[in-house]
Amino acid sequence: MKLPYVKAYVDRHGSPRWYFRRKGFPAVALPQPGSPGFLATYEAANAKEKFGFDPNKVAFLKGSLGWVIDQFTATAEFNSRAPSTIRADRTIFDQLKEKFGAGQLRDLKAKHVKVIRNHFHTNNTASVADSAIGRLSVLWQFADQHLDLDGLEANPTVGVTRVHERKEENERQPWTDDIFAAFDANAPAHLRLAVMLGRYTGQRRSDVVKMKWSQFNGETIEVVQQKTGEFVAVPCHKALRAVLQTMPRRSEFILVGEHGKPYDPASLARLVRQHLHRHGIKGYSFHGLRKNAAQALAEAGCSIDEIMAVTGHRSAKMALHYTKRAAKKQLAKNQSDVGSKPMKQSELSPPEG
Repeated sequence: MKLPYVKAYVDRHGSPRWYFRRKGFPAVALPQPGSPGFLATYEAANAKEKFGFDPNKVAFLKGSLGWVIDQFTATAEFNSRAPSTIRADRTIFDQLKEKFGAGQLRDLKAKHVKVIRNHFHTNNTASVADSAIGRLSVLWQFADQHLDLDGLEANPTVGVTRVHERKEENERQPWTDDIFAAFDANAPAHLRLAVMLGRYTGQRRSDVVKMKWSQFNGETIEVVQQKTGEFVAVPCHKALRAVLQTMPRRSEFILVGEHGKPYDPASLARLVRQHLHRHGIKGYSFHGLRKNAAQALAEAGCSIDEIMAVTGHRSAKMALHYTKRAAKKQLAKNQSDVGSKPMKQSELSPPEG
């Protein structure tokens, strides 16, 4: 039986998910069709009242969360991104405006952020709840940098635990050399190329699958990021350049599957994860390659601005994390070199006097 408003998709872990999605109604996660409780959950979701008002027809006071959202969504920065990203953000912003839009941004504290997180988790999904915190952080930074508001202190979203924080942190770790070796041992050529593109360009999977030969000039790969709309020109690593310069061009897209067709971002991530699982490697994903790139840039001595110019991050937080990590790694290496280096006789002898 095909029920209206039931949407299905495969998540980034390769697992099927079902949701009730009806315009004007809250989104609700559904159990697996045919399982106990599926119909009851579906009927309850379909019986819920529509949102009480159109949040985009309300005039919010200056300084309120709703007013800040209206200012942000009117910018070229917001509207230059991928349509799917804009739609996802507007869904979150509409709910923020409906439930919390009247409150003044300067009064927002960590305890209020937790209430907002829990509200989204109850009425949507864990991933949407995490995204809501992320969007709040973006709004706070936008207001702090571009709006003339008094009383703004520290970003209240910092330190608030995400619903999926531990799981995402594990799955977004940079790959180790052993993992790369295991993956390359018997992965098909198109998956090895996918991993190289992720590792050496630092781009998201949604950008990797969209890369075209026309964007590669032999030295750099130009990318307009799907999520942010940022333009980045990535210097092509010598290992990646050697592969690209010799491989046949079967499509306008650089990365294609066995049948010569471009990948869907979710499908690519699932195939990479499945290949890792065949080798008993769990807890790593395609997204971790983005961290490999940032880490390599930091270890090469790149500044925070230089790292952000390649990865397209709008916040310096992640770039700063990797520059600190690279500095610690270099310090440990220096100490190891000193400890293993034979000392000169002059260094063993006590100073005169």
